[in-house]
Amino acid sequence: MSDQLCQSCGADPTGGPGSGIPRGNVAQGTCPDCGRPLAAPFNRPALNDGDPAVEYEFEDWKAEDRAAAAEALTARIIPFRWEPGYTLAVAAHREAEADAVFDELEQAVDIEGGSDGVLPEADDGWGAGENAFAALGDLYDAADRLFHTPTGTTAANDLREAGAVVRSSAPPFGFDAQLWRTAGELAAQVEQLLTDGSNDDIRARAEHLRNTLADHV
Repeated sequence: MSDQLCQSCGADPTGGPGSGIPRGNVAQGTCPDCGRPLAAPFNRPALNDGDPAVEYEFEDWKAEDRAAAAEALTARIIPFRWEPGYTLAVAAHREAEADAVFDELEQAVDIEGGSDGVLPEADDGWGAGENAFAALGDLYDAADRLFHTPTGTTAANDLREAGAVVRSSAPPFGFDAQLWRTAGELAAQVEQLLTDGSNDDIRARAEHLRNTLADHV
């Protein structure tokens, strides 16, 4: 059933049971609720059937806000999928990051209808910097420790925490935006390997992350 839903906002483009009004044309590939593509973008990390997941209810969110939530999760490389009833299933090991994303969105718009229902565009400017840059240093340090000891629990937790900050923050003033995004993406790859990868895989990816950041921290 979930593959019939708009993977941008979770709406059913064919209409509900008993509905005599067509709500969209699947053949056109766009959602009548949010106006975005029905299919998930190719670069979205997939949440497969059987993967541990936590569920969030979005029944009271407007289509634009639900789509914004999906886009925010995609930007942070958090696996998810829409389920019937405007339910968003998110990878369980990324629950804390998803909570932070949704809290941020709820602060940006009055979900109960007090606003015009349109989220403000993301700020493309440089971030305040201090906490974000400190997180980048923590990310480098955790990657270095995992390279030497890929089974280190403390290093793994430090990497997850620092990676979450980097992915949810704008780059510090003067810092290359592409490198900032790359750091967050590489950290997410290491985090995934901490769950289902071998020690050699963790060591190799941690080394790549460490070397990428070496000249910038």
